[in-house]
Amino acid sequence: MKNSKASHNPIRCFEGTAKPYEPFWRVRDAAESDSGEPEIEFYGHISEYSWWGDEITPAKFKADLMSIGRGGPVTVRIHSGGGEVWAASAIRAMLVDYPGRVTTRIDGLCASAATYIALAGDRILMQDTAFFMIHDPACMLYGTVEDLKETIEFLKVIKQGIVEAYQGKTGMEAEKLAKLMTDETWLTAQDAKKMGFVDEVVGGPVKNLNSVLQNAAFLNCLNEYSNVPEAVTEAFQIENVPTEPVSSDPVVEDDIQREAQTLRDRVSQLLRKENENA
Repeated sequence: MKNSKASHNPIRCFEGTAKPYEPFWRVRDAAESDSGEPEIEFYGHISEYSWWGDEITPAKFKADLMSIGRGGPVTVRIHSGGGEVWAASAIRAMLVDYPGRVTTRIDGLCASAATYIALAGDRILMQDTAFFMIHDPACMLYGTVEDLKETIEFLKVIKQGIVEAYQGKTGMEAEKLAKLMTDETWLTAQDAKKMGFVDEVVGGPVKNLNSVLQNAAFLNCLNEYSNVPEAVTEAFQIENVPTEPVSSDPVVEDDIQREAQTLRDRVSQLLRKENENA
């Protein structure tokens, strides 16, 4: 069941500066890109707003991809602490289906949902100073005991899908990947290559990535993780940039309740489909 009110009023999930329906990516044509081919840049959160019932943003990404790429090679550049697994899943599917060659390049940080996008590349490059992180999927839910039970089963299904995507790239055993996710595993570029998540570690000049950290959403995302290595905080100077407090406005509480109801509806739908296909 679609919540029509929510679909026209996207719910803010993370503090930041983005506006509803505003793309959280940037496109560059070949003439202005660093790679010499059209680029799509994910620098920051994926996305500050929920994609529940929001058809506009996915459609916009697909239109931008086809317009900038024109069916030829495209480079996707990533410096992101993650975000909405639904957004990442939709983007990954579009990149996989894209007819041209897709190169994904990790410039600084590729964590959580951002790793899902990275794996869409036909070839995955990673800056030698970058970091890669995988962890278990999570969600926020208000509801009854039965709602929570359904959500637990739903998260298991989501994790299984992510493990299968990682397994398809790395060839690692599912049990080992599941354990790495549960442990919130952070990898250097060399470790990520050794484990098969990326194809090549690249060196040379890298863009100034610290400007992205002025966006509170990027910082708040990292602050939610449990095992952020000191090397990551030092590399991006996280402790030196103030974060914005999360709003306690009653309207936000109403949005949370609507999102929770939409999540319950979506969980029920997906679980029904799983049972039908079993």
